[in-house]
Amino acid sequence: MAARLQRPVYLAANPEWHWGKQELRFTLPGLRVGPAAHPQFSASRLMVALDWRSLLHGQVQLQQIVLDAPVLNGPWKGAANAGGAALSLPGKIIIRDGTLRWPGVAGHTLSLTAVNGQVLAKGPSQLAGGWHWRGKGGRWHFAAEMGSAPALFARNISLQVGTTLDPTLLQVAIPTLQSAAKDMVLPTLRVRWQARGQGPAQLRLQALRLNMAQSQLAVQEGALTVGDDLALHVQTVGLNWKTLQGHLAYQITIRRLPQLATRWGLSLPKLTDPNALQRLTSTGTVQLDNSHFQWAVTQGELDDSAWTGKISGTWNPLAIHVNLRVAQLNLGRYLPAPQPGTAAPLPAVPQQWPVTGEIHIAKLLWGKISARDLVIRSTASKVRP
Repeated sequence: MAARLQRPVYLAANPEWHWGKQELRFTLPGLRVGPAAHPQFSASRLMVALDWRSLLHGQVQLQQIVLDAPVLNGPWKGAANAGGAALSLPGKIIIRDGTLRWPGVAGHTLSLTAVNGQVLAKGPSQLAGGWHWRGKGGRWHFAAEMGSAPALFARNISLQVGTTLDPTLLQVAIPTLQSAAKDMVLPTLRVRWQARGQGPAQLRLQALRLNMAQSQLAVQEGALTVGDDLALHVQTVGLNWKTLQGHLAYQITIRRLPQLATRWGLSLPKLTDPNALQRLTSTGTVQLDNSHFQWAVTQGELDDSAWTGKISGTWNPLAIHVNLRVAQLNLGRYLPAPQPGTAAPLPAVPQQWPVTGEIHIAKLLWGKISARDLVIRSTASKVRP
């Protein structure tokens, strides 16, 4: 076992065996996988029951697994394939007082403690316990009804995560989940959570198809709303996160941009009109091909300025090319109007400027200045900091 797992395996006492009419049961007391100082997995008791008749045909048919006080420190890396006999899902898994520690979840360690419940290959499954992450904690509950299809199938999947002050901090609902070939298919996924400072948020996805072996994700339709500040609708989403290739069509509305920027730790220059940058809408498509991207805006509006065009370029090195058309822009809402005999107060351009292209403004208003068919061109700066 230690050779297959590529880790030292320790038992506190000799295994116990029981041979029945229909099952072979063995118990491993004080199991530990990995070094004593930092074991990858441990359990005070592990009991496994399997159909001994299937062993005669070279198969391992697990009927039940019972884990007492299991502790898993993830992620599990470098384990060799068990190989040999064909392995099937257990008919029942019972967990008593389990613990999971998973470092590196958004830069912090996620801990699940006091995990109790059971998972059935066919029938209702439930798990519950406590959680701790980023200095916060609470309770969680998972439930699902597993089906008897040849491939993985489940329905009425629900996950609820909460705190003492907010028992419904996060809610996940999946009416059905099934596997087709190597794809995981979710006809519908709904997620609700409380966004700090922005009220309730909701994510809804339709026809989600996930293939981990090929690093592919596809969504027919999706919608994300965060309070009254953000509403995003996407269609025909396709993504390969290994090759960084993807595409989507979208519609987005963002309100109160200055307040959002403050919450996200961004700073904006002081605006002439405090009511400016209150509404941004955009409809278009996004294409991603490795380090290249292309954003096409078929219809956009910032405050009362309509705009269309394309923004394309590369991530590495950062190079952005713009070709935009603006119907009308009232610059006085954002910058103080120039006074006679004084220079116009324009924001400073960084020394290293990776933006090229042009912006065509059909009508520009700025205090007493009025201009038509104004073209602003930009060339990449050759100055290096």
